[in-house]
Parts: sequence; C-alpha cells; structure tokens
Amino acid sequence: MGAQRPLSRGQKRAAKSAARRRKRGGAPTPSTIDKALGRFSDWLDQAEEPDSDPRATVRVIESLLRELDRVRPQFSATGWVPDDAHLVLDAAESVLAQDTDEADDAALHLVFSALTYLAFLDESDLWSGTDADFEHCMDDLTSFVDSMPDTLTADDVELPDVPAEEEAAALADLPMIPRWDALIEWSRSGDAVNAATVGAALRVTVPTSTFQGPADVPEIADLWSGALLGGLVTAANGVAAPGPQADAFTARDVPALRAAVAGYVSSTLSAGSEVDVSASVAASFVAQTVLAAMTPDPPEGNLDEDYGSLEGEDRRTAELVTAHLKSLVDDGLLVDGEVVLVPPQLQHAVRDGVAEADVFGNRDLD
Repeated sequence: MGAQRPLSRGQKRAAKSAARRRKRGGAPTPSTIDKALGRFSDWLDQAEEPDSDPRATVRVIESLLRELDRVRPQFSATGWVPDDAHLVLDAAESVLAQDTDEADDAALHLVFSALTYLAFLDESDLWSGTDADFEHCMDDLTSFVDSMPDTLTADDVELPDVPAEEEAAALADLPMIPRWDALIEWSRSGDAVNAATVGAALRVTVPTSTFQGPADVPEIADLWSGALLGGLVTAANGVAAPGPQADAFTARDVPALRAAVAGYVSSTLSAGSEVDVSASVAASFVAQTVLAAMTPDPPEGNLDEDYGSLEGEDRRTAELVTAHLKSLVDDGLLVDGEVVLVPPQLQHAVRDGVAEADVFGNRDLD
C-alpha cells in the first residue's frame, strides 16, 4: 500500500493562514511527548474524513518526536524550531539516497506525518513556539512534498482479465496452500492454539513453546495470520476450529483462495507492535515494489545488489527490503528476472493484500 497524503494542499494553506492569524499572547503550556501523542491520536480519530490510518501516522510521529528529543536537548514537542524540521527532512533525504523506486513513498510518509502533526498543534491551540518558526517549518516541509512525485496505491493497478480456472490453478499451486490444508484438518480436532500446536499443524519445524502465541514466531506468524484473515480457521477462547471459508478453500473456490493469499500478503507487509522505523520504511518500499510489479512499467530486478557501501540504518533498511522481496519470490508471489513481476493469475489476491496491509501500524493477531 503506497503512502497516502494525510494533509491536502488546502489544509496546509489553511494551517499556515491560521498561524498568521494567531495572536502572539497566551501560548499553551508545552506538553510532554506522551501527552502530545495522546491528544494527537484523539484529534486524528475525530477527523471527519481522515486521509490515512490514524494509528500509522501516530506511530511515525512517536518515533520522530522521541528521536528529536534524543538528539536535541532543547527540543519542545509543541514548539518546533526550523532545525527540528530540517532534521526530519534530513531523515527523508537519507531514505531517498538509497536510490530505489520505492524510496519516495517512505520519505513522503515521514514528511506528511510531520505536516499533519504541526497542523494538529495549530488547530488545537497547542503550538507553543513562534509564528515565524511555525511558518518556517511548514514551508520547508511543504516544499519537500511539492518536489516529490506521487506514489502508487492499490487503485493504480488495473487487474488483468484472467479465467477463473487459471486463477484457481495458480493460487492452488502456491507453497502455502498445502500447509493451510493441513492446518484446516488439524483445526477439526479442537486442539489448543499456541505456537507449538500451530507450528506442528503447519508442518514448520521451528523452536516453539506452548507459552507463545503463533503470531510470536516469525516462521509461522504470516501463515497463521493469513489463515485467520482468510477465514480458514478460528481460535475462539484459545481453541482451534475450522473457519467459515474452510470448506470453500478445500474445494479450491477462487474467492476463498484469493482471500487467504491476500491475508498472507497483508500480514507480511503489516508492522509489528514495536516501533521500528527501518522495518516500517522497508515494508513501504516492498509494498511499492509489489504494486509497481503489477503495472506496465515494472521495477528492474536487482535483488542481488550489494549494499556494502551503505552504513547503519540505511544498510539495515536496504537489506530488509531485499530479504522481504526474496521471501515473496520464494513464496511464488513475485517473479524476479530482468524486471520484477507478479504473475497475472495472482494479481487480484496480491493487490488485495497490499491494499489491506497496515504498513506503518500494528495488526494484532493471536
């Protein structure tokens, strides 16, 4: 799922106009980061027509505020100065320096989130800095946004006309399908749901424990999430049972196959519960690559590229992107050659999965 603009041009102009109209007296008392984040989350939830997932934007802002507080001793969460905005732009430029087709998406998400947060401070009368600093920060961040091209979303993908029998055959041939067959069969026994039982049912040999949930073990987490999201199994009260789509899946019904594979793709792209900017940025890169792989202008295949020249978080992000894309190739969902492609027979399921993914948020599936 590509990043969506959380702040329209009209909203940005309105925010800047409001800053100019604000009287200098009576600035609010600066809040702590936690208080600012809480009020920001409430403000987003109350928006009549939010342009992005509120949880996603809050997570990005939490990471930005805590990093700014760490590197700038005089930082105020409600009274930014131009140097604060410049550090956000430096982070965005660092992402762009990786020179991938997907870098734009992640960089824009960081800057859009910062613009949304500043608009919140202004509209909520929480801004404690000067009008000049507000104008400077908004102008610098907006200039970056205006210089960037738009990114892909799932709506940009035109699905090919594929016969139902061809789609069913291609989906049924994916390596996760027989694992889900085994999981459905296991669920009929009404066994307890934990990492050990689910791992055994999926025929995945990994160190697991009855004290872990299946979502806590990376080797089975996405398979389990796909089965839950696709309605193949349920885990009510910690007990396994076949889900509402189990029989249709077993019969190789196209919508049931498609829903399970979409759930798997969605899970692989959705962020975990811990704040990890590199992992979230990498997931956004991967989402953009997958979407581009379903367009007439697919990305070049470069999954063997050497990132030895990169350092620190830049290198970690690039390596996470490559590992994720290679995993999707192993799953049969991507084909890597001169260009990266999603086979036409799989594009409906894959596009649905990207559209449902919570790239910057947190999906909790036990």
